Amino acid sequence: MSRGYTLLEVIVALVLLEVGILGAIGTMVLASRALVQAEHLERAVSVLEGVVDSLQVDGAGGAGMRPFAGGEVRWSEPVELGVLVVAVDLKGDTLVRVSAPGGPP
Repeated sequence: MSRGYTLLEVIVALVLLEVGILGAIGTMVLASRALVQAEHLERAVSVLEGVVDSLQVDGAGGAGMRPFAGGEVRWSEPVELGVLVVAVDLKGDTLVRVSAPGGPP
């Protein structure tokens, strides 16, 4: 009778352990990326809300841009339906897009 593990059993156990660890690390990397994207979106929405509030109170005098960490908020000239306000990231991808009234309520 054998009183220990064979080399093959040890190798199989180590391979299974490695697969499990790599899966956990991959999940952590994906979660980290999702957290960074959520933080950028939260920052963009916060700045965008401030711009929309200012445009509603002060009126939209023209197009403009306000930078924030990770991107910028841009707004258009007023038109009949209001002002288009867009938050974009550093690559130019749209994060948030809203249409706001162009002047005081």
